[in-house]
Amino acid sequence: MDRLPEFAERVLGACELQADCSWGHRMSSVLRIRDASGAIWFLKRHGDHARYLAELAAYREWVPALQDAAPHLRAFDNSLQAVILSAAPGEAAPWPATEAFCPGTDRPADRDLHRAAGKVLRRLHDAQPALPWPDFAVAKIQQFYRLKPAAAGLLRRSELDRAGEEVAALDGTPAPARVPCHHDYTPRNWLVHNRALCVIDFEWSGLDARVADLARLHLGIWDARPDLREAFLAGYGQDLSGADRQILHACAVLTGVWLLIKAHDTRQPSFEDASRTALLRVIERGP
Repeated sequence: MDRLPEFAERVLGACELQADCSWGHRMSSVLRIRDASGAIWFLKRHGDHARYLAELAAYREWVPALQDAAPHLRAFDNSLQAVILSAAPGEAAPWPATEAFCPGTDRPADRDLHRAAGKVLRRLHDAQPALPWPDFAVAKIQQFYRLKPAAAGLLRRSELDRAGEEVAALDGTPAPARVPCHHDYTPRNWLVHNRALCVIDFEWSGLDARVADLARLHLGIWDARPDLREAFLAGYGQDLSGADRQILHACAVLTGVWLLIKAHDTRQPSFEDASRTALLRVIERGP
């Protein structure tokens, strides 16, 4: 951490640390700093080289298409695996209520937020021309088999076999195109200011099928809130075809297996339990 202040001062001039905003998993450190003019910046240092490269590439190639709906890259240092980002306005998006309706109460604010999130994600997906992906099914099936050894101790044999069957069902599905994806697109990475939405944390970004970016929402929030799925897709401007639903289901299964492994490896037992429950629920429900 000693060289981080030097990097910040080299870019911003005299500045002061305001807060450590790092997540508990400590895969990266995120520091909130203020320069001499009073402007706020975030200094993010990655512990994993692949995550650094993914986030840097996203900020340089795709995030500019989001304009004010994402932070802007000010500087980077490869030796530190660190970036300096502008501060996005707003507060963390509220997690939606579990039920769409309570007695005498509607939840229009939740739907407005998801509609806005759909609009922003469409801009990210359209940040570069879509690329053909003829071996999509093979790539996803291989991804499952790379995860399988680590998942073997976290799921029953029958559960793991069923997960593999759901992914293998992609064989024969029309191949989708590859587009820029966020891969962690949930309210925890959305900021809201004056009803406008801003997206942060692009460290898992990469090229993938469009609907793969819906996997986290499909695994979690949308299960109890189909109204939010409808609002999101309305904002995105594209409904799901039968092939899209099949691909989303398989990608959600893959994502659920990966989240289960990641939660276990980072010693987050409550997240591990939640990931297992969500994965098995999606498998049981089917496409």
